[in-house]
Amino acid sequence: MSAPSIDQQALLDHAPPAGPGPARPAPAIVTNLPIEKISKLNDGIAIRSNQIFATMGFFWFCLLFSLIPLKWPSTLAFVQYASSGVLQLVALPLLGVGTILAAKASDKLAKEQHDAVMETVANMHTLMAEIHQLHLELHAKVDSLDDDAGEAA
Repeated sequence: MSAPSIDQQALLDHAPPAGPGPARPAPAIVTNLPIEKISKLNDGIAIRSNQIFATMGFFWFCLLFSLIPLKWPSTLAFVQYASSGVLQLVALPLLGVGTILAAKASDKLAKEQHDAVMETVANMHTLMAEIHQLHLELHAKVDSLDDDAGEAA
């Protein structure tokens, strides 16, 4: 077998590895992407879409949109495409992502509330221990006064 030509060698250099072994580094275009900005933009789009799609106004729009072919039967193909293609393939994933993001915020709030309650419980335990200690000291003083009063009589 002859050695690969220059063009073939260039293809081999950019081909994925044939088996297990060290992974090739990601191309520069991928490593230079502003991932945080893209993620923030994606989250913003999902949250805003969720705010729009999860409303009664959007429900009424969809209901009226689905009734258009009753008046104009020639629009049936477009309405079916829009409802199954656009709404289901675009709106449903956005609703799912928006719901997940809303759940994350809710989970964060619940954790903060739990931590605050647990801190309050710890403070209450400390206060109860102090009150218990004061109670014991008070009992000791009362008992000593009773003993002193009994000896005086």
